[in-house]
Amino acid sequence: MLDIQESKLIKYLTFFSTLAICTVRPVTAVGELAMGIALLLGIILRYNNKNDFSILNEEIKGYMKAYGVFVLLTIPSILVSDSLVASIKAFFDLWIWRYVIFIIIAVFIKRREYLVNMLAAFLAVSSAECLFTLVEVLNHIRADGRGWGFGGNPLIIAGVMCMLLPVVVVILMDPGFEKKLKKISVFAVISILVGLLCNKSRGAWLTELIVIPVATYRYIKQKKSYLAVMLAVFFGIAGFMVSNPQYVQRVQSITNITTDRSNADRIWVWRSALDMLRAHPATGVGVGRFKVRYQTEYKYMQESQKLTHAHNNFLQISAENGIIGLAGFLYFIGYYLYRSLRNYCIKKNPYDILVFTTFFGYICLFGLIDYSLGISTGIRIMWFLLAVLLQLKETERQYCETE
Repeated sequence: MLDIQESKLIKYLTFFSTLAICTVRPVTAVGELAMGIALLLGIILRYNNKNDFSILNEEIKGYMKAYGVFVLLTIPSILVSDSLVASIKAFFDLWIWRYVIFIIIAVFIKRREYLVNMLAAFLAVSSAECLFTLVEVLNHIRADGRGWGFGGNPLIIAGVMCMLLPVVVVILMDPGFEKKLKKISVFAVISILVGLLCNKSRGAWLTELIVIPVATYRYIKQKKSYLAVMLAVFFGIAGFMVSNPQYVQRVQSITNITTDRSNADRIWVWRSALDMLRAHPATGVGVGRFKVRYQTEYKYMQESQKLTHAHNNFLQISAENGIIGLAGFLYFIGYYLYRSLRNYCIKKNPYDILVFTTFFGYICLFGLIDYSLGISTGIRIMWFLLAVLLQLKETERQYCETE
């Protein structure tokens, strides 16, 4: 039984963790401060010896070890970097600091009520951001006519929506989730669909076309009315897009690698990433050194946007970390996909399939057209969702016993 002091600390830790993830997009500075406070509270709890890593279940330990293998295999690229200080700084920012939210939730937040409230709060904030894209489009706020959400660039919110849509759809379909989550998910699913249309990310559209059927297959098989609703929504959106010339042009441009500069420049930067790998096959150019080395040594003249990363997770990791880092990355991906899908096949549940679609959609699919692994806000949101889903799975029995 938790003593009063530890219980209060965990409440505070939950609050600041929630504040951190809810403000990471709209007010990044607040999110960073809140994350720092949450980390400090976690250290205090750990120092008091009330919580330790031995209480983690084997499933979460396995996921953490797989990520640890990947992180360790990026260290050799630091040692050969042209700027040791810059690579060390990038290493801690990319692989350690952004992972803190996962550790905090996995180690300390085990009460289902807290987890549900955290997820509900985040869904509410994200829904508001998705609706804000409509305001941007209607008022022509962005020069490109797209909805960016709370700043950054349009691909950031696109990646977040790729993760969230399967989550809220499954929450609505699965009877095991709390009413609070179901209510906010009704608002969220509408908001995300609006956001996908206003954001106009082709990569997000294609990603959703793959992950939504994967996430909902079991529910559609059990209840055919779900299929009818999903088809109605799909054809409604498709009809809207077909009747709107800008969406028709947007869809047609998916395979255009000549006049569409967004596509063409990606091809050129991919070639540059492969050039880096050929020049530094074992360890790459160094963690966090792609931008500098690309713009000073490897950029092709045909690339017109002066891109800062490879717009592809696999090529970015290969260029910066070489074959050694890529091997760790592939192991990390393989473990997460295999373990989540295997667990789901053993015992059908919403949590494992959502771990699978969240990771697969954001890292493997959307990560083919953007360096999603390197987007600070996006990757933190992914770690947050994965940790909450895994802990909700662990606490499902508690919820069932109170019903």
